Amino acid sequence: MFETALYMLVGATMIVAATYDVLTLTIPNWISLALIALFPLLAVRARLPLHELGRHVAIGVVALAAGIAAFAVGVVGGGDAKLFAAVALFMGPLGIAPYVLAVAIAGGVLAMIFMLMHQQSVEAWMRRSAVLAQIVSRGAAIPYGVAIVAGGLFAFPASHLFTLTALT
Repeated sequence: MFETALYMLVGATMIVAATYDVLTLTIPNWISLALIALFPLLAVRARLPLHELGRHVAIGVVALAAGIAAFAVGVVGGGDAKLFAAVALFMGPLGIAPYVLAVAIAGGVLAMIFMLMHQQSVEAWMRRSAVLAQIVSRGAAIPYGVAIVAGGLFAFPASHLFTLTALT
């Protein structure tokens, strides 16, 4: 029961990140920090061996380095880079590839949706809603945190950490 509450909290925190990103094109640091703080609780509950814990941390560090590099060249925002790494921490060696693939696919779908949103007929319709009008008025800016969260929610149940916790 405790692990179910933790999983729900992880998922809810990710959804909050996506919501913030859609509404403000920012992801506050406290969201990534909250996800990082939840990881040890799940790792202890899953009785994750120390060597596997090290692998999870290494994956998170590599994901952060990749995110910093992408931020440095202007591909993603800083909040996206930190969120990507925080979610990658939960994936471990078995879940990282499905996570990266799911984020890439979700990012492509998100980009297509935003391209459609900027078609004249669709844009005129969207301006009828205050929230949608705000999103359209930002131009081509895509809240990539949505893709990160979608990929994370898709891949997390396939991760080793999730499997270990489900078995205990």
